[in-house]
Amino acid sequence: MSNEGERIRPPERRYDPMQGKINQAVGIMKLVALSAEKVDKLTKDPRFHRYHNGGWDFFQSANNAAPGEYCTAFFWKKDGLVRISGPGGDYKGALLTFWGQDIPRPENMETIRATLSQSDGSPQTVKVFNYILPGDTYGAISFAVPTIEAALDAMKDVERFDIEIEGKSVAKVEWHSGLMARDKLRECVNARASR
Repeated sequence: MSNEGERIRPPERRYDPMQGKINQAVGIMKLVALSAEKVDKLTKDPRFHRYHNGGWDFFQSANNAAPGEYCTAFFWKKDGLVRISGPGGDYKGALLTFWGQDIPRPENMETIRATLSQSDGSPQTVKVFNYILPGDTYGAISFAVPTIEAALDAMKDVERFDIEIEGKSVAKVEWHSGLMARDKLRECVNARASR
């Protein structure tokens, strides 16, 4: 029994290094479990598969485009974005356009020199159009191709591209299913012949 004048004190709390380690471990375990749930949900989303594995979209890139004009095949995978498009309006050629976070973002369109390396060819350094469209996150580089037929004839099923500016790689893209994309793009372009 205690004297009335004595107060009961709680036991003295000492720092317990083991408890600190357990708290850290449990905190990480909870974070990993939460992240694992998010990762599981993400990997079941079809958009994630598109992001991870890459894929093609096909469309006419101008409103009210006439049949066979502004035909576009667009491939994206992770940070690699590439478009093959043309012809349209007064422009009779085609464009091979790349977007990337390391591509310069000039305020106004500029003509610069860039080197394009492909899977099986020697690097080619040519003048390209460098620009950014309002609202875009990445800068763009467009390589002019004399005709859409030349662009279609050059397409391979699997192709790797590396774009360099002044010796520095600014974009890398690798596509798959290029022959399927070529056929779909050709289908769009051929619609102008049947007008």
